[in-house]
Amino acid sequence: MIGNKAKPLSLRSLLQGLRASPADDRFFSLLRWLLPGMRVKRYALLAFLGLLAMFVGVVHFSWHTPLWGWFLQVVRWTGPWAVPMWLSGSVWLGLGVLLFLLGLRAMNRSLLSTFTDPALVSKQVYIRRRLEAGPRIVALGGGTGLSRVLLGLKQETANTTAIVAVTDDGGSTGRLRVSFGVPAVGDLVDCLAALSDAGGLPDLMKYRFQRGGELAGHTFGNLMLVSLAELHQDFAEAIRQANQVLRLRGAVWPATYEAARLWAERDDGSRVEGETALRERKGRIFKVGLAPMDVAAMPEAIEALQKAEMIVLGPGSLYSSVIPSFLPKGIQTAIQLSQAKLVYIVNIMSERGETEGMDAFDHLRAIEQHLGRRPGVVLVNNAPIPIGVLKRYQAEGQQPVRFNPERFRGLGVRIVADDFLEPGQAQHDPSRLVRALMALCQPRSLL
Repeated sequence: MIGNKAKPLSLRSLLQGLRASPADDRFFSLLRWLLPGMRVKRYALLAFLGLLAMFVGVVHFSWHTPLWGWFLQVVRWTGPWAVPMWLSGSVWLGLGVLLFLLGLRAMNRSLLSTFTDPALVSKQVYIRRRLEAGPRIVALGGGTGLSRVLLGLKQETANTTAIVAVTDDGGSTGRLRVSFGVPAVGDLVDCLAALSDAGGLPDLMKYRFQRGGELAGHTFGNLMLVSLAELHQDFAEAIRQANQVLRLRGAVWPATYEAARLWAERDDGSRVEGETALRERKGRIFKVGLAPMDVAAMPEAIEALQKAEMIVLGPGSLYSSVIPSFLPKGIQTAIQLSQAKLVYIVNIMSERGETEGMDAFDHLRAIEQHLGRRPGVVLVNNAPIPIGVLKRYQAEGQQPVRFNPERFRGLGVRIVADDFLEPGQAQHDPSRLVRALMALCQPRSLL
């Protein structure tokens, strides 16, 4: 029985092998650039000819060097004898530079056109490189307050890390927690959208379904994070994937990747569990914590805190956003040991069922008692709130957080009191807040 003879390797079979070869095969990956239709070879050849012409020009300038004597016999015939060597060398050098730049530009546009608009690349690269030189800032909290600060920080640095409280149990987030046993995703989605640099994806992330039965009330971003968690069977890995896909100017991590619940003890000794239940009762809160109490912190969050130059707490609801963001033990310890400047942004309005009757000093004390470290800088708004806006908040049981600078005297805390109010609103203006934060990053602001 005659065995099958091996067929000779033809050019066609080689090309088919190049197209079908695995992407991680280095040999075939290099050869794949030679395939027809790649639109790279012609431009690479043009750039090579440019380099060769530049070399010829350099030889013209160094014609008196013995090293080039043999080569000069060839090069000198490329132009009339009457043309000075310095002039012909300049022509060759200029031609070489032109060809090289044209080839490089064309090759660059050909490659980048596969992924994005080449006209925007230089601008995007410049912005990204400039922002990568910005300070390393870690912002902790949740809700609307944190996402608004991130929108401002995004314009100043690409080294922003958000550590988000994941104890919310209301609305879409609460329904998903019950159905899938995941941490709260709503505030994570808002922060991911705020730091994202991926075209229209931020708006898509925040899109809320208005119909569709069970879909009604859910945002696309909430469903995306839960889908990633189901796909990987790991919420921490789902967040890592989201950070990569959304092209963030920084990073967004949950304080914990476990489905912890928030509990609160009030001055009267009563205890409630669940963030929604916390707001349903009046009275002053004495202490809050997580159940279970030993939930694991997100490793990337701890790493970011260890490298931080500034740590920002707030703005946001004191007991349901800011404090829960640092309750996991690993995060608490990292902040306590950090040499970074610790800044607290006091909320503008009180929170019904949380901070009724508390002034700015009481807020600071609550932070210190739960964190085990006193913030070195406190940012507080001192601008009056428009009457119409104030009445609207008062109808919901909210009042402006009072500020008495005398209560801070002798604490060694730097107070930055300024107009941080967004015009016509009772919330912080991101640009004003960020200007104050960036000023604190300057060497002259060291405490």
